[in-house]
Amino acid sequence: MKWGLVCKSSSDSFGIGEKIYHTLGKSHVFLEKRIAEHMGKKGYSLEEIDKLSDAIIVVGGDGTILMTLQHTSKPIFSINTGRIGFLTEVEKKDADKAMQKLLRGEYRIEERIKLKGRLRKKRLPDASNEITIHSASIGKILPVKLYVDDILTQSFLGDGLIIATPMGSTSYALSVGGPVVDPLLKVFILAPIAPFRHIASALVIPGDKTLKIKVEKPAIISIDGIYTCEFKPNSTLTISLSERRAKFIKLEDNFYKKIYRKLSFRYPKSL
Repeated sequence: MKWGLVCKSSSDSFGIGEKIYHTLGKSHVFLEKRIAEHMGKKGYSLEEIDKLSDAIIVVGGDGTILMTLQHTSKPIFSINTGRIGFLTEVEKKDADKAMQKLLRGEYRIEERIKLKGRLRKKRLPDASNEITIHSASIGKILPVKLYVDDILTQSFLGDGLIIATPMGSTSYALSVGGPVVDPLLKVFILAPIAPFRHIASALVIPGDKTLKIKVEKPAIISIDGIYTCEFKPNSTLTISLSERRAKFIKLEDNFYKKIYRKLSFRYPKSL
C-alpha cells in the first residue's frame, strides 16, 4: 500500500511525521512538501499525492484535514496535533499504537457527504464542512432568501447563512446555534448567522433536495474557510450533494465519545 503523508507546519507534527515515515517504510511514502523540506527529502504537491497514493495520513488539526480534502478523494487517517481536532481519529499520544493497528489492517473506511456549489454556472470547490455566506460589509445587515426545491423557505436579515454537512455541524454551524448531527447522515444543516430579531431558525433538510440562495446586497462565499469568492445580488448560489465523498480511515466508532470529551456536553465536576 502506498501512503501520502501531510503534516501541519509545527515541530510537534513534524516529529510524529518522521516516526510515521520510518514505520511505513521509506519507499512506500510520498511526503507533502512541508514535511519533505523539514526532512530534506523529495516533496510532492497534494494533487500529486492524490494520484500516487492509496491513502493519506494527516498529522495536524481540523484545518489540515480540510485543506487535504480540497485536493483528494483518497481515504484519510488523521492524528491530532491541533487544538480541538474533532475530525481527527486519534490523539498524538496514541499515534504509535494506532499505526500498528493500521498496518495490521484493523480499520474500516467511512464515507461522508460533501456539498457541491454552483455560482453563475461555475462549479465551486466542494465543501467538506460548510459553505458560508457573509455580508461583504462588516457591520452591515444582509438580506438572505433561501429556496428549497424552488420553494421560498426562509427570508431574513442577518450577518449571513451557513450551509453545513453533518461533519461540519460541530464546527462553525454549532457556534451559531445549529444542531449536532451524526456525520453519516445525508442532510443539509442550515444555520442563520445573527438573524435580526431571531426570526430565522436552524433547519435540517434532506440531502436529495436542491438549495438556492439569493442575497440583496454584496456578499462573500467561503468554503471550508479556505476558498472565497464574491456573491453579487444578481446571482444565485445553487447547492446540492456532491458526487464525491470525504473518506476517513476509522479504527473505532468514536463520534459520540468525541461529543462528550471535546464539546463538553457534561456536568461540571463541582456538581
